[in-house]
Amino acid sequence: MKIFLKTVLLSFLIVPLVSSASIPAFPMTFWGEVSVDSAAAPAGSIVRVYAEAVEVGQITVTEAGVYGYTEPTKQKLIVGEGVGVLKFTIETPSVNNGVETEGSSVLTHAGFVSSETFQKNLAFVIAEPVSRSSGGGGGGGGSSREKVDEVAGVEELVLGISTTTPFAELSEEDKKIELQKQIIEILTQIIVLLKQKMLLG
Repeated sequence: MKIFLKTVLLSFLIVPLVSSASIPAFPMTFWGEVSVDSAAAPAGSIVRVYAEAVEVGQITVTEAGVYGYTEPTKQKLIVGEGVGVLKFTIETPSVNNGVETEGSSVLTHAGFVSSETFQKNLAFVIAEPVSRSSGGGGGGGGSSREKVDEVAGVEELVLGISTTTPFAELSEEDKKIELQKQIIEILTQIIVLLKQKMLLG
């Protein structure tokens, strides 16, 4: 009887201690595709997650364009905890001189949710706009060459590339056709970028 009473008494002392102990939250996980400037991120790239400037998870890409998988036995990006909005970065030798970056448009997630698994495709945009000087000259109306330079500058801003088409050698009619083609390409790229932003929310 005394042993029974001791056992009951001990249980009353131990249970409050156990219940008051902090039980760590189950981690949350992410999986999906990862790209840099619309190209699949190469194997070896490192994707990191930050919460209030503190790193809370990272993963190394083993298959180009994929950082995590839906299958339960395959790798995912694991986040153990986090307070506030989660921000994603990428580090890869072939981009930004190998320096970790969040890109020109920060990719985020609302916040940490214990034990949840999310599919989140990460489309990083890194390319910097290329500035172009407009060249000298007096006068007002603007020549065809100046218009070509202006369109080429817009294309560089959107696509991050320089044009090499020898416009000066084209006839006026061919210049107009070429300009129309470039404008269509630029608008197409803008639509693609806007769709990506809408998908990323």
